[in-house]
Amino acid sequence: MRKLHAITIAASVCAPVIASTPVMGATKIYGELHASFDKLDADSSAVSNADTLSLNSSVLGVKGLQNVNKNLNFIYNFEVGFQSDRGVESTAEGLVNSNKDLIENRNQVIGLAGKFGAVIVGRYDTPFKTLGAKADLFWHSQLGQNRNLTNPSQWDLRADRIVVYQTPRLDGFQGTVAYSSDIGDAADSSVFSANGIYIIGDFRVGAAYERQDLDNVNAEPNAIRLMTRYQKGPFTVVGFYQNENNETKETGIADATVFGVGAAYRIGKGKIKGQYYSRDVSGTSNDPDLLAIGYDYRIAKKTDVYAQFARVTEGYRLGGADHGSGVYSTTSGDADGVSLGVRYKF
Repeated sequence: MRKLHAITIAASVCAPVIASTPVMGATKIYGELHASFDKLDADSSAVSNADTLSLNSSVLGVKGLQNVNKNLNFIYNFEVGFQSDRGVESTAEGLVNSNKDLIENRNQVIGLAGKFGAVIVGRYDTPFKTLGAKADLFWHSQLGQNRNLTNPSQWDLRADRIVVYQTPRLDGFQGTVAYSSDIGDAADSSVFSANGIYIIGDFRVGAAYERQDLDNVNAEPNAIRLMTRYQKGPFTVVGFYQNENNETKETGIADATVFGVGAAYRIGKGKIKGQYYSRDVSGTSNDPDLLAIGYDYRIAKKTDVYAQFARVTEGYRLGGADHGSGVYSTTSGDADGVSLGVRYKF
């Protein structure tokens, strides 16, 4: 029982991208290959409309668990990601940065786990980001993912120099708290992030809070997220809410509220799914929407293929954020795309 408890904690903290767990004392190599052909189009596009083949958050990693004593285990996870191009990526309010690396560091941590929970240090997704992924029916890496509208103000962070504590699961509840002194934007910028998730029967509900201390602009933007997920038989329904206080005067980014809903229905080896998100930006009528519909089909135990359509309005980016380069309109126009893809996990 003690061994099972330790492995469960190690899996939940160190390896969110795969469901299998390492055998005690062993190192496991794992990965995910995700490629798609995307046809993207945008009104008055600054990024060329494209028919493109891209690697989307394809990863390779190692993880393991070593017994220290009967009450303590050493855990580790090292993961890198691969992108198909070095082009552009999403930044605040649809802007772009160039020179994105072909190979990038992802979650890379070491830590200790036991009956007390788990503590890890290194580079890791914030609890705020993790909660957002649990409401996303599009894998957090497909073209129609919710980050098209939840992340323009950079609220989905993978932070360096982070310390994370995760509680054991207590009567269906589990909490995670993290602090990083380096969020990559500027010197002396830090972040505090926390979430709590409660599972009861077929329901999962969660809440998250994050505060960023941006010394370069003397600002402390903060945000909250709420999510719910109900899964019963072939049906899945999700709901999402996000409120951002971006301290507009200091950061130059408007405050915003995001809400979203989604549903999926499994038929045999296939799944029909769709989600709708809306972003209400303070002080402007530029309020974008995201609509995504898709069909996933499992052709083998570890292999899925899919087809989907997605559209983002009001000049916001479609794609990027672990799915190719993306495209957006320089005006308040729309961007849409069709994506045909395959994902293999090992």
